[in-house]
Amino acid sequence: MASRIVYFPLPPKFFFSGELENCLITLPEEREALIESLRPDLTEPLVFDRNVASMPAAEFFSRVVLERYSSGGLCVGPDFAVGRGREGHGDFLRAASRQAGIVFKPVPFATRGGHRISSSLIRAHLREGRVAEANRCLGWNYAVSGRVVRGAGLGRKLGFPTANVGAHPAKILPPGIFAARVKVGRERYDAVLSVGRRPTVNTLGGRLILEAHILDFSRTIYGREMEVTFLGHLRPERRFASKESLVGQIRADIAGARRFFGALRKRAAGA
Repeated sequence: MASRIVYFPLPPKFFFSGELENCLITLPEEREALIESLRPDLTEPLVFDRNVASMPAAEFFSRVVLERYSSGGLCVGPDFAVGRGREGHGDFLRAASRQAGIVFKPVPFATRGGHRISSSLIRAHLREGRVAEANRCLGWNYAVSGRVVRGAGLGRKLGFPTANVGAHPAKILPPGIFAARVKVGRERYDAVLSVGRRPTVNTLGGRLILEAHILDFSRTIYGREMEVTFLGHLRPERRFASKESLVGQIRADIAGARRFFGALRKRAAGA
């Protein structure tokens, strides 16, 4: 029997909430790439729209599960439900599958430290800057991609040029200062990453911005695609009394990032 993964490009909860910014762990194209990496025989997106949202559970099972996908079996999480108002829970799906003569297999929750891992938990970790914990829950290192855009040039004026990444507005940006790895083309570099609102210089009008100071790097990369992978949290963003104290903290952040990457390489060498 061929395997098929059917997935929602956007989580249904955001269809109902209307939330559009700083809300997604994976963008639709990232979600598809992760699923494809599992090498199923077939991958198909199912767009959650008004038609799907209003469909009764029995109709969804008949029209979507059986007719549209010709399913020979159904594998879902224990809290998965179909139909208007989530009326078709596990017991309904089990009974409907038995009646249709197809296999029904519920998959247990993944847990960590005795706690259930959920997308809500991971979003909470990311929004609080707890990227190490989010990475452990995800099973991979959280990353954000975007084109390098021109900023105000403040980093260069302070002596620490940065690459501003034009991330998709729906993608969650963990706030704080991080040790990160950036990818430009096929090359990877160590970096100090800042995600915040620049409270010391107040040039953003409260907007959240992602900028990377790439260590030992001096090339111009405006317009290039950059992938930023969050590895270690160095400190939260905070306001400084002067630009001089800000510069001193940036130097300390760079030193902290170098120690982080040095320790990372030692662990890798000893593995």
